Amino acid sequence: MKDDFENDALWELLGHARTASVSPYFSRRVLRCLRQSPAQPLLPPLLLRWLAAGSLAVLTAGFCLNLGSAQIGSEGIAGFGDFNQTFDAIAGIDTLVAVDDVSVLDYSNGL
Repeated sequence: MKDDFENDALWELLGHARTASVSPYFSRRVLRCLRQSPAQPLLPPLLLRWLAAGSLAVLTAGFCLNLGSAQIGSEGIAGFGDFNQTFDAIAGIDTLVAVDDVSVLDYSNGL
């Protein structure tokens, strides 16, 4: 396909068309019409209330279903056994830190 727009009938027709003229007060008229028309919200407030209530209900139901799907075994809820073991392992970590010896906290001589 050859891109020859010089012999295109549309371009010839556009060449004979008169130029558009816009009134200098066009923007004022448009803004006046917009200000005079009653403002209508995109969504009615009642619909927004129902959407908010529905989304809250869906979130609550999802949370309850997720909470109910946790498997409870002999050590409690599944997945919390590892947490309890880790917590018990680091429970006495504060006894290992020398709080009274300030030279341990002095980083001026590098690590």
